[in-house]
Amino acid sequence: MPNYRRSRLGNTFFFTIVTFRRRALFDSADVRAILRTAMDKTRRDRPWETLGMVLLPDHLHVLWRLPDGDADYSTRIAVLKKRFTRAYLPGGHGEAPVPPGQRRHRRRGVWQRRFWEHTIRDARDFRLHLDYIHVNPVKHGLVKRPADWPWSTFHACVRRGWYQSNWCGRCDLPGAAEYFWPETDQEASGLEA
Repeated sequence: MPNYRRSRLGNTFFFTIVTFRRRALFDSADVRAILRTAMDKTRRDRPWETLGMVLLPDHLHVLWRLPDGDADYSTRIAVLKKRFTRAYLPGGHGEAPVPPGQRRHRRRGVWQRRFWEHTIRDARDFRLHLDYIHVNPVKHGLVKRPADWPWSTFHACVRRGWYQSNWCGRCDLPGAAEYFWPETDQEASGLEA
């Protein structure tokens, strides 16, 4: 098994966090509320700024900026998953069966064990990942336009002037969308160009 080392450089990161066996947990409003509460509590204890996010039925993508000098996103995600699971299971929600080997290690059938992480390198990389987040519901065939998906930061980004409300309105993936960005890269992302 390779010895993978997560990046500890920079303070802006893109993450993909997936449910166990890609179960569609987030189809219900009460489960989305549990996730929001878990995120709010975790963010109070271990701060971050959410720059972009989309919640799909079986996974979420987020862009987080952590405080300077603090790149401990692994603990944040672990605490978030644990808080969610502890509120989710007693609420009468089921979990997927877990193999005996994983059960011995106290794994639950709610989240995939790991997550995917990418350190944002510059303003262009930030924009590519922000676009990926917002076009993801279109990619998965859930809506025809990013503006039609209610569980993302797309509308907040429109209010900030980062997108037009009809951005990618006629998307034929993989792209050909017209971008509307502020005057400078630094203004768009808050990152050094």
